[in-house]
Amino acid sequence: MKRYYAVLMPFYTIFLLYMMFYGCGRHPEFGFLQLNPLQSITYFLRYNHVFSETFMVNIVGNILVFIPFGGLGLLVKKLNNLPLLFFIFICGICLIELAQYYTARGTADIDDVFLNTIGMLTGYFTLKLAAFLNIADIRLEINYDTINENYSYNR
Repeated sequence: MKRYYAVLMPFYTIFLLYMMFYGCGRHPEFGFLQLNPLQSITYFLRYNHVFSETFMVNIVGNILVFIPFGGLGLLVKKLNNLPLLFFIFICGICLIELAQYYTARGTADIDDVFLNTIGMLTGYFTLKLAAFLNIADIRLEINYDTINENYSYNR
């Protein structure tokens, strides 16, 4: 799994960045900065049906597309530590949101940071659960230190 993740994740990240800056008909018009927590989420919950396209794209989509980033610990051993992964992820998302604002290619919305982080955390805890249950031998790929200590070619 690690091998596929290592190959696909850079392409997925580039595609996601493209969609955040150029996709969905984004044209540089004006940047907007929204720093009131939960304002956008409340708006979408209040004025849109839960299964409407607007709600699904803006709320559910912002969570789902960042789930794969919870597995970055598969690629970089240090990122298997939640506080470090959380800090780096928040910094990265904030930089992307500010870049959207300064390039006028979207809205820098604090709620997007919240939703994206929920997605990353969902991916992280799903990976941890899969490792605990030993689904698809993920435990072997995450705990590589313990495997190397116990394994010998001379057996």
